[in-house]
Amino acid sequence: MSIPPVGYAAFVELHLCHYEMYALARLGDARLAGRVVELVLRRTEADWAWVLRDDPAAATWRTLREAVTLARKDAPASPSDGLHRSMPERPADAALLHEHLGLAPADAAALMGLEEPAVRAHLKAAHRWRADRGPAGPAGAA
Repeated sequence: MSIPPVGYAAFVELHLCHYEMYALARLGDARLAGRVVELVLRRTEADWAWVLRDDPAAATWRTLREAVTLARKDAPASPSDGLHRSMPERPADAALLHEHLGLAPADAAALMGLEEPAVRAHLKAAHRWRADRGPAGPAGAA
């Protein structure tokens, strides 16, 4: 068994908990969420040299979001995933991280590999999206 690069190990330590919370919120199944996050992190580790050429947070976040979306077909309906069924993915991600998981916009931005103003713009877009659809908003977006 090889030892992961120090930078990768620190990256995982910094983000693992939030990746797991995001996957669980979207999938509603802890075991499935854990498997998805584990597979994403294995892929990130295998591609670490390539990931470092980009922004590791942005690259891993894209992979995580895609993997969770694909895994949705095997998961029970999760109330928090109503955001992702009803609005574009970036505003839905920002709203889930900030409103449902309690991350500050700066922390959500670091996790997603975005600048904080971009996350704030996505949060405003999510708010507008729900406001345009009536007082109750989309299912599960409360």
